[in-house]
Amino acid sequence: MRFYSLLLLITGSCWLATAATAQRRAIRDLTLLPEAQVELALKGNDYILAGFSLITNPNSSEGGTFAAGQLRLGYEHFWSEKWSGGATLRILGGGNNESGDFLGLSGNVTPGLLVRHTGKIGSLNFSQRLGLEYATQISSSLNNDNTDRAYARLRFDLDRVFPLSEKLALRPRIAYELATYLRLQRDEQELKERVVDFGNLRAELGVRLSPRVDFTPWVASQTRYFRGLPSLDMNGVIIRSGKANFITPLVGLDVRLTLPTKSANIDREALPTQH
Repeated sequence: MRFYSLLLLITGSCWLATAATAQRRAIRDLTLLPEAQVELALKGNDYILAGFSLITNPNSSEGGTFAAGQLRLGYEHFWSEKWSGGATLRILGGGNNESGDFLGLSGNVTPGLLVRHTGKIGSLNFSQRLGLEYATQISSSLNNDNTDRAYARLRFDLDRVFPLSEKLALRPRIAYELATYLRLQRDEQELKERVVDFGNLRAELGVRLSPRVDFTPWVASQTRYFRGLPSLDMNGVIIRSGKANFITPLVGLDVRLTLPTKSANIDREALPTQH
């Protein structure tokens, strides 16, 4: 419990420090992000996942049509009750890079690896997920300078399952995830970037109707931490920092179908739909 309190204190301090040093803050339009998932349950808690999501902005000039999407594939193996690892592959489609797990992250083919640790804090489930991914742009329509880059993702989440009947259960959950580009080398004249590039705070309510069907409505606030050139006055004095936070409110709905195999456990506890 002391470790968890210290972890929250450090994470919160980093978030407040990042927000306090930013001189500009812009709120973008609400974005909708529904996703359909099919999960193949394997032995133990292992699984194979396929998910497809669409993205739309109801206030866009295009009439709120779905402009982009993401195909997500994954496999995860549990070495023990608390530790697991796996591989992922995400493919982004559409005419821009405003799709995927983090809006504004370039690259439309993104393989990755993950390791996860789960445990208990009283009656709550506590999870830590570390992922390494490499985003590669293969479409010339994605006009973005930040292409073909490796980055790390770290997520903490808390949830609890409330059984209401033999089949029906509710699973409220809150999660916070950070993503940062891996910068192994930087030219001396290259603009210094922010330590954290993306942040995502998500709250959801998982509703499990049966061992095979569940859905999860969720809301999130996603932040892109950007650094540009500062604004100078006629005397060369900085009047506005080049730091800016671009915040996007998100509303989503995940619908999942679980297909059990002969080797799958009957009492298998599935991960949340955010995986």
